Amino acid sequence: MIHLLLVLLFLSSAYANSLDLNTHSKDIDLVLSRNGKLRIMTFNIWLSGAEVTDGMKKIARHILANNPDIVALQEIWTTDVIGNLTSLMGDKWTGICKNQSYPDAGILSRHKIIGGTESEIESGIGVQIQLENSTRKINFWSVHLEPRSYGPYAAFNKMVTDKSQIFAGELNTAFDWGGRVQNVQELLINEDFKNGVKNSSTIPLLVCGDFNAPSHHDWIEATRHLHAGWVFPWPATKILEENGGMVDSFREVHPDPLETPGNTWSTVQKFSGKEWGYSIPEPQDRIDFIFYRSPQLAATASKTYSGTMHLNPIPHHKENDYPSDHFSVVTDFHFK
Repeated sequence: MIHLLLVLLFLSSAYANSLDLNTHSKDIDLVLSRNGKLRIMTFNIWLSGAEVTDGMKKIARHILANNPDIVALQEIWTTDVIGNLTSLMGDKWTGICKNQSYPDAGILSRHKIIGGTESEIESGIGVQIQLENSTRKINFWSVHLEPRSYGPYAAFNKMVTDKSQIFAGELNTAFDWGGRVQNVQELLINEDFKNGVKNSSTIPLLVCGDFNAPSHHDWIEATRHLHAGWVFPWPATKILEENGGMVDSFREVHPDPLETPGNTWSTVQKFSGKEWGYSIPEPQDRIDFIFYRSPQLAATASKTYSGTMHLNPIPHHKENDYPSDHFSVVTDFHFK
């Protein structure tokens, strides 16, 4: 009996430790019970794992380690990636991505993706998901906003002296492609998204992904000293919240950006530029988000995640266990 108890205690400890992944946020204990719970993850998989050895297997393993219900993916390199991941993750998993040569945005789910509900925009894909053994449904979007003209680079450039210069990058006004503001505006006018907003009192609506821009909640007076002296209302998150009625789950759980920055960029990009000998510090920021809109849901815990093993920075990253240059974000919700 004593031997059995010791074995059980060891297994219990091992299981607990398996859940005690790298929270990157303070004192987070994400509950895995499926009873009235919903766990969401957003994960930029960095060229589908190509930047590390056995990257695809590592992506699958780190998703399974977090035990999410639904995962928003970014940087899906080909349409084969979803099938490769689900085959590694098990029969309960299914997925979908944008139908183009470089899909980029996609969704994995342990619940049924309802056929015929797919909706695509330039920066993402949305579907409706039927939760297993439940009458509940979820309207879910994965997005990857425009990466060019990255705003913090302008903010940390000493030649930039006016907010209008930073805003220009968020709009990409001088180019043929839309900026992050246009990406969010396209989402807001999408008919399926608008229906999701309309029905959000009964069907929760989630928008998750890599915004390639900080949050307007984070660049405030209290954090000015962290952001090259700037207070800046980053428009992508601001427009989504004000015009879409969405809530930033991480910042709702951790309202103080000074106490809990929650940076997701970057796990390994700590210095910029091979041509500069990786001697110039890379601005670190929170650019990956899980937004929701629903009176039925309450965000109970939220964390950033990068595994448990030490990560070597670029250019020494090839054998890292965690396969991404972004921290992923995991939020637990409770159905009220």
